[in-house]
Amino acid sequence: MSEDTDPPGGSMASLAEMLTAVAQRAARIEPDREGDASCPLHEAAALVTDNAGMRLIWAAHGFDPAE
Repeated sequence: MSEDTDPPGGSMASLAEMLTAVAQRAARIEPDREGDASCPLHEAAALVTDNAGMRLIWAAHGFDPAE
């Protein structure tokens, strides 16, 4: 039986929210406004909440020998 390791509003959602806030702050302080610092942070926030990424986490938990 598979259980949801990170329910909605869990740690991954909080991490994505934090990365987005940091990216927005970085965008405000970037001298050239080209996204050198903020763009990778926005991309990281998107990857954290990406369904494919979560499927990989669930798959990895499926190989846990303790279950």
